Amino acid sequence: MLKDENIEEKLDWYRGKILSGASEIEKSLGWRLRTYFFPTSNINASIFYQSILNASYFTFERKIALYQKIPYFKKLRNYAQVINSLRFIQKLRNELAHWELLGYGTKNRDEIIIYNPVTFKKRRLNKRIIEEFIAHDKRLLKFFGWNYKLESKYGIKNKNISNSRTIEIREFARLLRYSKRI
Repeated sequence: MLKDENIEEKLDWYRGKILSGASEIEKSLGWRLRTYFFPTSNINASIFYQSILNASYFTFERKIALYQKIPYFKKLRNYAQVINSLRFIQKLRNELAHWELLGYGTKNRDEIIIYNPVTFKKRRLNKRIIEEFIAHDKRLLKFFGWNYKLESKYGIKNKNISNSRTIEIREFARLLRYSKRI
């Protein structure tokens, strides 16, 4: 961002960065849920993903709630971090989507403030909040195995990401077969 941008352009920049990132995370969460219920791709998996997980009534909140109800995910080592990151991104996304512009921060013009017109809560948008968002975004993209997004957004190449995700999916499918759930 340039220092001479006006305040509306700054808010648009924050909204664009965070809303597009949150949309990618919501999509990756939906895909992770799809691979839980359908470890292999087939027509039923595609129908489930497109008609249920991507339907307008199946909100980000509902995807997170479903993720939290699945015992398999609760047993994963990074479960608490994943939930924390999902909730942070969801909350920030909702604030930027629905809150109003209040003005510049009191100390400098690099910070802007938005507020909720009902509760009058405020949120400062600045470099720190973007850095925190990026840290959560990277964590979730890595955890959900979206290495192509990690590479395109952040230049992170890690072959272990796709391998660990593939191994996790295969192991889960094997467990389901043995438990006679398939």
